[in-house]
Amino acid sequence: MTYPQYQQDLQRIHESEVYGIALFGTAARLSRGARRKNQWLALMALEERTLERYQAYMHASGQALVEPVWWRYKGYLEGAALAVLPWRMAMKLLADGTAPFQERFLRLKSNADGADLEFFTYVYAHEKAIEAFARKELAGDQNSLKAVQSLLAG
Repeated sequence: MTYPQYQQDLQRIHESEVYGIALFGTAARLSRGARRKNQWLALMALEERTLERYQAYMHASGQALVEPVWWRYKGYLEGAALAVLPWRMAMKLLADGTAPFQERFLRLKSNADGADLEFFTYVYAHEKAIEAFARKELAGDQNSLKAVQSLLAG
């Protein structure tokens, strides 16, 4: 699969997962209350699962991994902020923050076929699940992790 932004979009998956693990892990460590801590940990588990799948995809396709160190530090800083912000503000920022990742992941999915399509469909779905969590939290839905849990169970 090739299109002009392919390599940057592919690298963005790696950046997103490293960032998300640091973001959600830090938010979980600094959060008060078991419910919110567990929510952050579920999101972190989804990011870990997606990073594993990304690494396997890159290995299977013979592509080099470039470690996105800056994204890890960005995740630590922003995770600390999410933990102390009012919940509604944190959820609004989280939902809005998925948009640039979704754009890239949808482009990967739209340009994929065959075995690549399954992987990029999953990558896009995982980002949509994070957005759905935040939007459901904003709406007061008690089952806000449904899409996340579905992906983790699959």
